[in-house]
Amino acid sequence: MENLKLLQAVSDISYIAGNEHHYTGNSRFDIAEYISWATEFEIINRDTDWTSEDYMLLIEEFAHIKLKESATLFS
Repeated sequence: MENLKLLQAVSDISYIAGNEHHYTGNSRFDIAEYISWATEFEIINRDTDWTSEDYMLLIEEFAHIKLKESATLFS
C-alpha cells in the first residue's frame, strides 16, 4: 500500500486525540486537522531512520504538541 506510513500516522494521531478527549465541536474539522498533522509529521520525518528512533515516542510527542496548540485556539 503506497500511503501506509501516512495512514498509520493519521490513525495514531486520531487515537491519541481520542484518548485526550479532543473535540472542537466539528468532527469534519478535527479529522482534516489530524490528516494535516500526519502529513506534517511524515514530511518532518521523511529521512528519519526508524531503526534508531522510537516512532511511537515521536508521534506521541508531536500529537500532544498539536493538541495543545489546538486547545489554545479553541479555548
